[in-house]
Amino acid sequence: MKKTKLTENDRASLVQYGLSSLDLSQGARFFLAPEEYLSKAGDAMDALYFVVSGKAKVFISLSDGRELLLAYFTRQGIIGEIELMTQARNTQTTVQAVTELSCIALPLAAYSNVLKSNIVFINYVAKDLAEKLAQRVVNSAITALQPLETRLCAYIFQTEAHGVFREKLTDVAHVMGASYRHLLRCLSNLCAQGVLHKKNDGYHITDRHVLEKRAGDMYVLK
Repeated sequence: MKKTKLTENDRASLVQYGLSSLDLSQGARFFLAPEEYLSKAGDAMDALYFVVSGKAKVFISLSDGRELLLAYFTRQGIIGEIELMTQARNTQTTVQAVTELSCIALPLAAYSNVLKSNIVFINYVAKDLAEKLAQRVVNSAITALQPLETRLCAYIFQTEAHGVFREKLTDVAHVMGASYRHLLRCLSNLCAQGVLHKKNDGYHITDRHVLEKRAGDMYVLK
């Protein structure tokens, strides 16, 4: 993980959050490589993160070692707003970079009071959390009704990095609510139909148009 000081050029990334006039002297810019962790469950919650570019996944680890994916951030979004509003001292989830990831970090010790007194920012957080909750309700209903192939194609779209799907298949089967054997059979069918191509580093997307068509209007973990 690389860390640099914020510059005036970073201010544009905070405009949509109502923070364009914020004093940036205490903030920092983080750069993560794929698979690096921004934070792990149980870590001290010491900063609020604003995704600038790249993709990150948010998940919790179950007692049996499996991972339950909760959300993906692509190019924008706030990480840590729940802990900010609930004043939780530790993070409840783990955040890991899927691609190269860049974030603006604002230490809570320096910015917590300023952020909470900013009405534009608080309204953004409230709207964002409400939209996430509404989307989860819709996703839960769709997940229960759609066949595995549709759910898997949508999931691949959310998790692929540079055209390659590399997720751990045992965890994917759990998220999909399917058996490991059924998942492998579905992936094999997609490969046989020329939608995917299996290589040592994962499943490469060979026909993005067909994959998108089969995913339909479903957006798992949006």
